[in-house]
Amino acid sequence: MTGLRLRGIAAVMVSIAAAIVAGWPGSSAFAGTGSSPDLVKGSAYLVSPANLIDGHYYRSFGTTADFGLTIDAALALAATGDQNQALRKIVSFLARGGKDAGGRTIDLWTGIGTRHASGGAIAKEALLAEVVGANPREFGGRNLIAALDAAVCPRTGAGGRLRCPAAGSYSYASSVFDQALGVIAQLRSGQPGQAAAPVRYLESLQHTNGSFPSLIPGTGGDVDSTAMAVMALALVPGRAAVDDVSSGVAWIASRQRSDGGFPGAGGNSVNSAGLAIQALALRRPAERPHIAAAEAFLANEQNADGGFELAAGGQHRSNLRASAQAVSGAVGIPFGSLRRILSGPTVGGPDPGPDDGSGSGLGWGSYLAVAVIALAIAALAGAARSRRRSARRGALPADGRQSEPVGRPRR
Repeated sequence: MTGLRLRGIAAVMVSIAAAIVAGWPGSSAFAGTGSSPDLVKGSAYLVSPANLIDGHYYRSFGTTADFGLTIDAALALAATGDQNQALRKIVSFLARGGKDAGGRTIDLWTGIGTRHASGGAIAKEALLAEVVGANPREFGGRNLIAALDAAVCPRTGAGGRLRCPAAGSYSYASSVFDQALGVIAQLRSGQPGQAAAPVRYLESLQHTNGSFPSLIPGTGGDVDSTAMAVMALALVPGRAAVDDVSSGVAWIASRQRSDGGFPGAGGNSVNSAGLAIQALALRRPAERPHIAAAEAFLANEQNADGGFELAAGGQHRSNLRASAQAVSGAVGIPFGSLRRILSGPTVGGPDPGPDDGSGSGLGWGSYLAVAVIALAIAALAGAARSRRRSARRGALPADGRQSEPVGRPRR
């Protein structure tokens, strides 16, 4: 291969690497563009010491850990991939039964192993384990999948109406959000048979206009719950599920406001916009304009500290829960396919220790870009070697034969 061709290949490789860095989740491309939020700043807000207590958990009130919010933020960090050290520390804390200032662990929140076990909470913990590549059947000394299977209600009222509102619901799952989390966790763990009844129950909650209610039982459609439901049903095989997802996504798109936001419990909700983007991403080609408008809405609601408002027209004060969902949503990866395999210390092992400030872990796009650049350098080195060999041999004429030295008599 000639040096010219090698140099051309190297140039193409460098261009590819630049494109990867510019557009791959987990790379510095997540710095905002004006029409999309700055997710590098968003991730930094989530892991700031003022928010992430001891690098382990988040709080909503007092000194009590909010384990649901902690998992929300961990999923957001998994989506961006630019704070992997912080993510690893959160996951390790949860997996080794870490305690908050009051001595509470995540098991107290999920109720696992008790008659009050919450199917939705167990599913949320299992989903985080699945996303980071940990084994949900051996997470924190618990088999989260077996516990989730046991939380499926065999009939209405089993153990009490509050525990089991219907056959196929998860124990104490009072919302579509909880039901959808259970379906996602079971299907991601390879449990289609065990998830069949929960899937049927989730499908039964969909209204004819494609929406899902918030609470169980419920009436009107809710953007957040519909987004979670379609992310769950997107994992279900078959034409019926495809149609259910399409009608749910279409309903979400129809609820978008002129400024790109979506209605939620708190008004023109940042949280709802984040979830809506993840759901719209299931039909990305058709919904690209709606996604772009929602991203612009989130960019407008991001504060100088990197966090996000609770809702449009707020007090310019960042809200942790809204920020976690905004960061997750703006990346645009549905929970059913989100994956961030953590390297380094074993997930669930000893605490990785304090972040050394070097930052953030690189996303897979960054690693791939580095590999492509390395190949480009190798190609350039090959071109240089080719030129040196040509110089030593002398130039070849058009017919490919070696030239005779000047002045040397022919034989």
